[in-house]
Amino acid sequence: MNDAVHPFRKTFGELEIGDYFQSGEREISLADIAHFADFTGDTFYAHMDEAAAKANPFFPGRVAHGYLLISFAAGLFVDPEPGPVLANYGLEKLRFTKPVSPGDSISVRLTAAEKTPKTDEYGAVRWDVAISNQHGENVASYQLLTLNAV
Repeated sequence: MNDAVHPFRKTFGELEIGDYFQSGEREISLADIAHFADFTGDTFYAHMDEAAAKANPFFPGRVAHGYLLISFAAGLFVDPEPGPVLANYGLEKLRFTKPVSPGDSISVRLTAAEKTPKTDEYGAVRWDVAISNQHGENVASYQLLTLNAV
């Protein structure tokens, strides 16, 4: 954090472009991958079959689902208390840039990138979200769109 206040705790008016939150790390386990596959029904071979995943030139073996990564990322950066973030209304420019293997860890940097006034009650905020592995390499990035109380 660039100050002591999580940016999700700031009103639209208080939030400044460049305000950020840097999360701690979370290790991705094989059990996480298997649970996500079972829970969602996404049993694509790269997540479930070590030999088949290794035969693909993009993967070192079984890898985490991209959607698992963005789900865990939300858990790392979301402040759960009510307001001033009123709603998440979408993601844009989602990219998965490097596979994440069981045993890797991820962390997230959330940065306020753009503010657009909407009404007297709320404004829209575009956040840059960067997910990195334990080596500081980017593994995914996207823009999160929220509506924030003024």
